Amino acid sequence: MSYDPFARYYDADFRDYHDDLPLYRELARRTDGPLLELMCGTGRVLLPLAAEGHTLTGVDISPAMLGIAQARLDKAGLAAQVSLLEGDVRSLSLPANHFALAFVAVNSFMHLETVRDQLACLSNVRRALTRRGLLVLDLFSPDPRDLLHEDNRLILDREYALDGNHVQKFVAIDSDLASQLSRVTYIYDETSPTGQLTRRTMHFNLRWLYRFELEHLLARAGFSLRNLYGSYDLDEYTTGSPRLIAVAGVSR
Repeated sequence: MSYDPFARYYDADFRDYHDDLPLYRELARRTDGPLLELMCGTGRVLLPLAAEGHTLTGVDISPAMLGIAQARLDKAGLAAQVSLLEGDVRSLSLPANHFALAFVAVNSFMHLETVRDQLACLSNVRRALTRRGLLVLDLFSPDPRDLLHEDNRLILDREYALDGNHVQKFVAIDSDLASQLSRVTYIYDETSPTGQLTRRTMHFNLRWLYRFELEHLLARAGFSLRNLYGSYDLDEYTTGSPRLIAVAGVSR
C-alpha cells in the first residue's frame, strides 16, 4: 500500500510525541559517527538530533513523508546535516561500514510482517554499520490480556485541527495471537469550515515480537543483544513493560 495519502495525518498524529527523544539524544551523544534512521517518516526524530549537531541519514519508502521531512528541515536550516533517501529498508543500497548508530523508532519495524523481510532489513543495516555500531529497535511490548480485547471495534482515537479543518481519527484493531498479527484500520474524517466531509481509510498490518524471538532474530542477522529495556527510562524489561527496546551490537 501507499502511505502517501496519509502523510499529513501521520505527521499530525506523531509530531508532538517526544517520549523517546531523550533516549536517542543520549545514544547519539555517546556515538562517534553518522546516524541512520530507518522508516523515518516525516522527520520527527531526525530534526531534534540534527539540531544538536549530528549528521544523519533518514530512509523511508513514502515520497510524501520525506517531502514533509525535507520541508521541515529546510525551514529549520538543518538540511545540510540530513540526507533523505527514498527506498525499501529491505533492499536499499546503503554505504557499507558507515554508520555508528542505526535505529527504528516507535513500532515501525513491526510493519515487516515476515521473518524473511525482517532478516532482509536487519542484514542490510548490519552491512551499513561500523564494527562497533549499535542498532536500536523500539517495539510494542505484547500483552496477551490486552490483545484479546482487540476485536475490530471502532473507537474515536483523537481529534485535532489540521490546515484549518477539523480531523477525527477512528481506529479499529483486530489481533490474532496465533499469527502475532494486528490488522489495523485508521479512518480519518476531515471536515472543512464549510462542513464538507472527506473520509480516508487506511489498512495495514503490524507483526509483534516477543523478547526471545527478537533475540534469535537479531542473532541470525549478525547482531548480539547488548541490552533490553521496558521503557524509555531504561527500566528492566518485565511483565507489564510498555515497551520492548532492544540495543544490539554487530557480532564479531
